[in-house]
Amino acid sequence: MTIRVEPLAGLDLRLEPGGWAFATAERSRIAAHWRTRLAANPHLWNGNALICTAADVTGQVLAARFAVTDYASFVAWRDWGWPDRDARNCFGVPVAVSADGALLFGIMGERTLNPGKCYPPSGSLERRDVLADGRVDIEGSMRIELAEETGLDANEAKAGPMLAIFDGQRLAVARSLEFPHSFATLAQRFAAHAAADAHPELAAIEAIRSRSQIDSRMPGYAQEIVRIFLGP
Repeated sequence: MTIRVEPLAGLDLRLEPGGWAFATAERSRIAAHWRTRLAANPHLWNGNALICTAADVTGQVLAARFAVTDYASFVAWRDWGWPDRDARNCFGVPVAVSADGALLFGIMGERTLNPGKCYPPSGSLERRDVLADGRVDIEGSMRIELAEETGLDANEAKAGPMLAIFDGQRLAVARSLEFPHSFATLAQRFAAHAAADAHPELAAIEAIRSRSQIDSRMPGYAQEIVRIFLGP
């Protein structure tokens, strides 16, 4: 699958009124699929989520529109091969970089939708990420997800430029966060954070220092992040 990377100088991300036509049309099938999913993994969460209904980059500005849906509808759409081809799973990706040049990737825990997968800490956009004026705060989502999954504070890091990574129906908005700490120090902070959580979302973190570490656990956009930030 071809991956397209676009540098970003600005964002125009907005929530639109109304729901997601796919979710409305497939409600009964989605409910049945979710019951099957829960039978296999009763820890899955079905809260609100934002689905991207349109997205394009013009003049280095990502313009995207979103609708409120639920996680069960997103999961069914994904599991059924993304049948609504106009929709995208758009999410923010904070790419934490240690002072000694490692990218911090997380290994998803067994209770999650993607157990064993390896990618930077990130999560679905939610209703909480919508500001009062309707703008979708994807950078705020990055800060929240990084803190929730690793215990790291994005305010300690130097933020780099943003990129839009189009990977099929996934749209990752990635920004590097350069921390003034070694990976060993970041790992110690993660360990303390995970120990305080009875059910941490991440089973572990890994230091990615080379393209040679790219493997099948990483979705396409995550592999591309390694190529971009670690070079040849």
